[in-house]
Order: sequence, then structure tokens, then C-alpha cells
Amino acid sequence: MSIKVDDDGFSWLIKNIIFQELKIRNMSNEFVHSITVPRIYKFTADIVRRVRENGASLKTLIYEKKHPNVAGIYGLAVNTLQALSQLDQLLDKTQILTEQPRLNPWLARVLITELLWRKGCLKSHSKPVLTILTYENKLREESQSLGCIETLVAHRGKVQRPRYVRVNTLLLSVEKAIFFLQKDGWQLLPKSTTYPSYLQSLSQLAKPYFIQDLHVPELLAFPPSTVFHEHSGYQNGELILQDKASSLPVHLLDPINGSVVLDMCAAPGMKTTQVAAKLQNYGKVYAVEVNAKRFEILLNQIKKTRSFCVEPLNQDVLTLDPKLYSHVEYILVDPSCSGSGIVDRPKQNNMDGKPESKRLQNLQAFQVYLLRYALFNFPNVKRIIYSTCSLHPEENEQVVDQVLANIGNAYHLLPVRQLLKNNWTNFSSKKYNCGDRCLYSKPDEDFCNGFFVAIFERNFDVTLPKCKLKGGNEYRNLVEANLDVMAKTTVDKREKDEKEKKKEKRDKKKKDEKEKEEISTSDEQIKTSKIDNKVKTKRSKKEVEKMNIYSNLSNFNNKSAMNKSKDIQKETLENMGLKTSRKKRKSMHENAFQLEIDYDSQEQNKETETKLSKIKKKKKKENKSIIKIDKIYFQKQEPDEESVIGLSKKRKRNK
Repeated sequence: MSIKVDDDGFSWLIKNIIFQELKIRNMSNEFVHSITVPRIYKFTADIVRRVRENGASLKTLIYEKKHPNVAGIYGLAVNTLQALSQLDQLLDKTQILTEQPRLNPWLARVLITELLWRKGCLKSHSKPVLTILTYENKLREESQSLGCIETLVAHRGKVQRPRYVRVNTLLLSVEKAIFFLQKDGWQLLPKSTTYPSYLQSLSQLAKPYFIQDLHVPELLAFPPSTVFHEHSGYQNGELILQDKASSLPVHLLDPINGSVVLDMCAAPGMKTTQVAAKLQNYGKVYAVEVNAKRFEILLNQIKKTRSFCVEPLNQDVLTLDPKLYSHVEYILVDPSCSGSGIVDRPKQNNMDGKPESKRLQNLQAFQVYLLRYALFNFPNVKRIIYSTCSLHPEENEQVVDQVLANIGNAYHLLPVRQLLKNNWTNFSSKKYNCGDRCLYSKPDEDFCNGFFVAIFERNFDVTLPKCKLKGGNEYRNLVEANLDVMAKTTVDKREKDEKEKKKEKRDKKKKDEKEKEEISTSDEQIKTSKIDNKVKTKRSKKEVEKMNIYSNLSNFNNKSAMNKSKDIQKETLENMGLKTSRKKRKSMHENAFQLEIDYDSQEQNKETETKLSKIKKKKKKENKSIIKIDKIYFQKQEPDEESVIGLSKKRKRNK
């Protein structure tokens, strides 16, 4: 089919329409995101992926995003992570990812979680949401056959616990906070007098009621799933969302106003700012955090709560110089742990027993190291709190027992039962050396996260013992070790210097002897070369003299006779010269060889010099006598014309 168009503009329009249609057809197999995916699903999918693949912290990632619906993202992320094994089975059964290869697998998991186990529907009209909805019936059928609903519902019952809110007494008193909350419609229940009655009130909490905590007076408990993220008190730092288990260590530390506190593992800053509130910003709190991202969260929390007495330190706490922090009086040791006590903490991997036990051993080693460092290196510390959000004895009683074996009577464990006036039910096991003096919080019984707390109090009547194990007396041992090393190095240096001096003397002696030998040999060579030069010069002089004699003799003869007898004279003179030169050369070589043998010492050199002078004199005399003999010989043997002619005839005949 051909289209004839006369107008150029109209033909361009037709071409453009055809091009756009072809483009749409080519894009039919791709997701056209004309309607964007809701941000809560995108953010949650990214968080779940990073937690699963990189092992990142769920809470840290959520607060990094700064999304207004933090509670919604947190709940959706937790449920998705808890259901990962069921989600993988559903994706495999329905073949969604195979049939829809461009669908983000993590976004698909989040959407399925929202559809099946949270809201029960997906209201967005974006392409990924519509794709999941086309598989809704298959997903529901397969989830029922796999028994996923029962599993998640059973887990949902365990997660229920009150919403705890701590009043920041730096900005707002507890009385004013209760007053403002009552104005918002909340009703305060009467304060319980015993722990069992308090637990009963917590179990029956429902809107619009809330209750003041029995142990921590600035802590308020609200019904489960109460949202405070949009509350003005939370946004301006007056109300802090902090679990009761997390607030107990600072409550038991109980620092006095004006004291100095060290928080060894400070981020995200809940306990740090609670200490600042306890001190009412009168004193000093050193908040140490090594991780850069967590340190930023710590800074934000300090700024938000107006905790001006806090000095944040972004470094490894083990690199602190205890000498500079010797004035510290209270220490919080809340190290990294397995987090097994956190109720809503999702399972991030499927590790079996062996890797988990190995991980617990590694954590335990670090925890013991850090606790020893706190106990042995700060001489003025009065009380140290050790706490974890773990329910494993490897991180709790076993750590305390290892440290108790080193501290002697310099510290003693305070019984938490007495501090809480018997208003607690769960404590450490008596089968360990620490006995039941430490505190446990158990989620199912205490309606808060699982936690462990041990309190060490200093006995200043007993001197602090030395501990050679890791973390113990770190600063003192370091100084002593340095002194020992310095003493050892000085002794080694002296010995080394003496050896080097002796070696230098030996080397110098050898060098001097070698130089003497080289000088003596060079002197001999120079002397022999001088002798050879003198002999050569004498030879040349003699030859010159002989040539002069030859020239004088030739002048006596006639020109004709000399021309005829020139060959004969040359032959005779050459024969005579060769004989004398051979004899002289032989004698000179013999003398030079004799001189080389005799130049072994300085005395011999002197003798050889005297001998050489005598030889020179003799040779001069011999040369003079030779010259005289040659003159006489040539005078007697002056050839005349007749004799020369006769000799030439005889030679011809002989030939």
C-alpha cells in the first residue's frame, strides 16, 4: 500500500506517527512506568535486598532513607524478611520471575508480602503492581498449600509488645509530657506497685490508655503498634522511641550529676542521650563510635535531643589512651552481639548450628576483650555496666565468668535483684560463677526485648591486679613492655657497637696491610719501568754514536770507493751491532729479573739501588771501551780501492 502526499509537511507528520507506533510496538515487551511504583515499596525492596545480600542493619537502613512513613517501611521490611523462604517457594511455583524477567525480584517479594499477609490488596496501577495482581489467584492457592498464612499469623502473636516512649527530660519534664498526652486524648492508668500487677496492666493495654513504667520513671508504655513518628514531640526530640530493655542499663548505671561517663559503643545514641538526660547536661559524656555511618546517626540524635554535655568520638574505643581519660567514673559497655533478644529482628540468613556457634565464639572473644579493657585501664571508674541484647549464655554469663577470674576483689558484681527491690523475675543462671546476680529480660514474660545486664562496682580498698590477657592493663602493660624493649635494645645496641668497633679495627688493619702491599708492588713496577726506560735511552744513544762513527769513516774514503763498498760496510756493521745488542739485552734482562726478585723488602731495595749504581758505572766504562775498540778496528780495517775490488771479485767467483 502506497500513500501519495503532495504536501511535505503532511508527509512528515505521517512519518512521525508511523515512527511513534513502531516505537510503542517495540516497547510492548518492557515495563512502561508511566505510573511510578509507590515509594514505600521501592524503599522497602532496596532495604530488604541490602539486608539479605550485604548483611546491613535494618534499622540503620530505614533511618538512612528519611522516609516520612518509617513505621510502615519497618513493618513491611520485617514481614518480608521473615517470609523469605515462603516467598522463594511461591515465586518458584508460580514462575513469575521466569515469565516476567524484567520484574525486580525484591520488589516482587515486597508486593507479594503486602498482598497476602498485610493489607490484602495493592491499590497502585503501576506496571509491577498490575503484574503481581495478574498472579494473585495462583499466589493465594500456593500460599494456602504451603501453609504460609498459619506460620506468619503465629509469629505475629509473638511480636506484640507495648510501644515504649522515653521522655527527654532535657527538654520536657515527665509531668508536662503526661499533661500534653492527656490533652491529645490519652488516659493514664494508675501506677502499679508490684511487678506482677504492672505486667498484667501491660498485657491489657489498649487505646486510649497508657501507663508509667514501674522501674524507669521517664519511660511511658502505650498499646502495641501505636505510631509516634508523626507526633510533634517525637519530631522535636522531646519523645524518644526506646525499648524498656534498652533503657535499663543507664537506669542501673545511675550516674551522679557532674560525673564523667564513657559510652564505649554509642551509636545510635539512645543510651548516650539517656545518660545526658540523667546528668541534666551537667558533667561529661564521651560517646565513642567507630563506624562512620552510625556515627552520623549518633550526631543527629545528640543534636535532636540537645545533649550538649556529650563529646562524640569517631574512633575505635580500643585506641583511646586511658591516661587521657583517667577521670572517667562510669562506663557503659554495650558491645556488638548476635541480637537474639530483639523481638522484631528478622532472620537474615539460614545458618545452621555450626556457623552460629563459631560466630558466637568470635563475638564472645571481642566482648571479653572490651570488658577487660574497661575494667583494668580506668583507675577512677566507680561502676561499669555490661549489657547485650542477646539471650545466649555465650555472650552473657560466660563473658562475665571469664572476667571475674581476672579482677579478684578489685570489683564485685552488684545483685540486680536488690537494686530493683525484688520487682523482677528473670536473672542469670546459678550454674555459672556469676550466679543470679545479673539481670535477664525475656520478651514473652517481661513484654520487652530480650536483654542481659551485669553491674561491676569498684572496691578502691583493693589495688587493681595486673592482667596479662587481652584487654587487661592495656596501658600499663604497654608502658612496661616499652620499657623492657627499650632496656633490651640498649643492651643489644652496646653489644652491637662493640662488635662493630672490633670489626672496623680488623677491617682497617687488613686494609692498611693491603695498601702497603699495593704500594710496594707499585714501587717495584715503577722502579723496573724506570730501569727499562734508562736502558732504552742508553741503547738509542749508543746507536746514534755508532751512526755518527759510520758517517765519519765514510768521509775519509773517496766517493766512488764508498759507493762501491757501502753494502759491505753495512753488513759488517750490522753483524757487529747485533752481537753487541744481543749481549747487552741478555745482560739487562738478567739484571731486571734479579732486581724483581730482590725487591721484597726495603733493605733489599736499598742494596739493589747501590748495585744498580755500580752496574751503571761499569756499563759506562764498557761502552767507552767498546767505542774505542770500534774506532781502532775501523782505523785498522780502512778499506782501500784495491782491496774492495778484490773482495767483490772473490764473492762473484764463489757465487
